[in-house]
Amino acid sequence: MSDPHQTPTDEIITISQVTPKPGQYDAFVTLQTAFQTRVAPEIDGLLGGRLFRGDDGKTLVIMSRFRSRADLNNWTSSPRFAEHMLRVRPMIEPANPGWFTVLYQSGNV
Repeated sequence: MSDPHQTPTDEIITISQVTPKPGQYDAFVTLQTAFQTRVAPEIDGLLGGRLFRGDDGKTLVIMSRFRSRADLNNWTSSPRFAEHMLRVRPMIEPANPGWFTVLYQSGNV
């Protein structure tokens, strides 16, 4: 488990813009939200996440906030994450996730 006294600059955010394949939008949203609701409380170091719908009605943004890079690495190398990705990858166009660290923080975003 990561040190609970880490500063916000230790946090890491993942942001992925995804585009479900034609006819897969609703199924992907259902699968993704069910997975997050069920699994998120069990992910060590996950501080929160959000799923955003793009104004175009076709794209989504998935944002996850982790306490540390080690927590994120532990999650993304876990069998549970790999199993989830096997289920969702066929439903979406190739995504390019990014990992970001906090440079400035205001409010509770």
